Amino acid sequence: MTFRRRAREPALIGLLLTVGLVLTLAAFPACASVVIAGTRVIYPAAEQEVTLRLSNVGKSPALAQVWLDEGDPKVDPSLLNLPFMLTPALARLDPGKAQTVRIVYTGEPMPPDRESLLWFNLLEVPPSPAEAVTGPNYVQLAFRTRLKFFFRPAGLAGRVEDAPDTLEWRIVTEGGKAALRVSNPSSYYVTIISARVGGSDPAARFDAGDMVAPGGAVSLPLSATPARAGNVSFTTLDDYGAPVKHEASLK
Repeated sequence: MTFRRRAREPALIGLLLTVGLVLTLAAFPACASVVIAGTRVIYPAAEQEVTLRLSNVGKSPALAQVWLDEGDPKVDPSLLNLPFMLTPALARLDPGKAQTVRIVYTGEPMPPDRESLLWFNLLEVPPSPAEAVTGPNYVQLAFRTRLKFFFRPAGLAGRVEDAPDTLEWRIVTEGGKAALRVSNPSSYYVTIISARVGGSDPAARFDAGDMVAPGGAVSLPLSATPARAGNVSFTTLDDYGAPVKHEASLK
C-alpha cells in the first residue's frame, strides 16, 4: 500500500481540511490524549525503516491517523506522492496502550547532497460521545500534531553536530531595522531557537526561532540595533530536540 493510496479516509481528512482541526480555543480547554515519543523524526537513508511510538495517555480510546506532507498543512494527503510508506496509517489506541508506526523509504530519488525536510502529521480523533452528554453547546475536537521529518542521505559532507558551527553571521538592515543574516554552507538543516549579539548588550536579541536550510540563508530580526559589533551567542536544537549553545564571530 503506497502513501498515495492509503491516505483516503474521507471522514477524517475531509473533516480536517474543511474545519481546520489545528485548533487553539481558549473557550474550550482540552489536550490531546495521543502523544508522540520525540520532537522530530530523523530518517538516515541507510536504514531500512524508522519507527515512531504513539501512546494514548488519556482515559478514552482514540483513532490516530498519520501521514507525511511537504510543508503545506492544508494539502489533501490523498494528492501527495511521497516516497515513504507509513504503517499502520490508521489505528485505534485504547487508554494506556501504545502503537508503533513504521516509516519505510520506498527508494524513489531524493536530493543526494543535502537533507530533505518533510512533516510528520498525527491526527487524533476521539470517540463519539454518548448521546446524553451532547447538547447545543457541545464541541468535539480532533487534535493534529506536526513534527519535522528530516531525510538524511548517506555520505553527506561533514557531521550534523558540526553544522551549527559552520553558520556565517553578519548584521544587516532590513526595513530600517537591524537583523542577523545567517548563511548555512552545510548539507544539514539547522534550527536556531535564539541568538544574541554581544555579551554586554542583551537587548539585541532574536527569540522567535527559525530554521536555515542547507545552502540557504535567513534573516533574524533583532529586538534592537547592537551598540557595537561582537560575537554572536546562539542556541540550536540537536537531533534529539535538546538545546545546544554556540558562539561565532560576525563577518
